[in-house]
Amino acid sequence: MSTIIELMLSIKDRYIHLYYHKDTGVFDNYPVSAIELKQLDPNAKISLRDENNFCFLTYDEIDHKDIMRFYIKECVDDTEIRKQLFYILRRDNYVDAYIGALRKFDLYDEFEMVCGDVYEQIFFEWAEKNGLNF
Repeated sequence: MSTIIELMLSIKDRYIHLYYHKDTGVFDNYPVSAIELKQLDPNAKISLRDENNFCFLTYDEIDHKDIMRFYIKECVDDTEIRKQLFYILRRDNYVDAYIGALRKFDLYDEFEMVCGDVYEQIFFEWAEKNGLNF
């Protein structure tokens, strides 16, 4: 599960786009796999959807802020820590700072345990929608 959560948390802003390549089983920033890239004509247009390359979820589709708010409300009892975590969520680029604060307060493992299922569900819904089996 930690691999899925790490993948999901790597989508930190609206400008990160990941692709899954069925032939190599790799997620990366390239719209075609390394195998296909070697064979690609430099003038060819790259399709956004094909049988091998799948655009991964976007920042807006994941909605980290909602998941992180849920964790604070349901699991963080210390008022000062709650304030600090909620304050971090007010920033534009909050994902790294939030995860850093969870690690600082020794809450990351609990966050992963509680919210990992949510991230996993989002991931597997995306995979099912695209006909992928993991």
